[in-house]
Amino acid sequence: MKKLALSLLALTALSSASAAERFGFYLLGAQYERDTNATDAFRVGLGLPVAGVFEGTGVVGVTGNVGWLRHTRALNGDGTGVQPYYGAGLGLSTVFASNSQASVGGVVVYPHVLGGANFGLNDRWALFAEASAGVNVYAVGASSSYSSDSTSGVGPGFGLRVGASYRIR
Repeated sequence: MKKLALSLLALTALSSASAAERFGFYLLGAQYERDTNATDAFRVGLGLPVAGVFEGTGVVGVTGNVGWLRHTRALNGDGTGVQPYYGAGLGLSTVFASNSQASVGGVVVYPHVLGGANFGLNDRWALFAEASAGVNVYAVGASSSYSSDSTSGVGPGFGLRVGASYRIR
């Protein structure tokens, strides 16, 4: 039994060691990407939280996303070249603002398709550019000492992501 457990542990370590992992930054966020096989990758991202107090008004907001990517070609053996990809993702954004008289909060869910490219600089560093299109499903609520109201709906959504990534292994 002990040999079986050690064998499974060794296989797990070997399979995870061969998968490429990247950590990257883009305008207003960071992401982690892990290859699941030779062509596919899974990515999670977190937008930088927005928080501030402006003349008695407080604002807090955060975004997050998950995505599946399919690379259409590999980078060169030295990590250079262009690597186009496409995929699908799901984003979630939330914001809350209040002052002494009113408060507003909202949530947006963003299912989308995406396409982009990695531009390999060397075996560790790459630049990337990506565009996405989908729908924004939103719910917003506001309240004050006089009344409260809420609305929800669906509208078109577009996104752009430009940044750099570092290959961990």
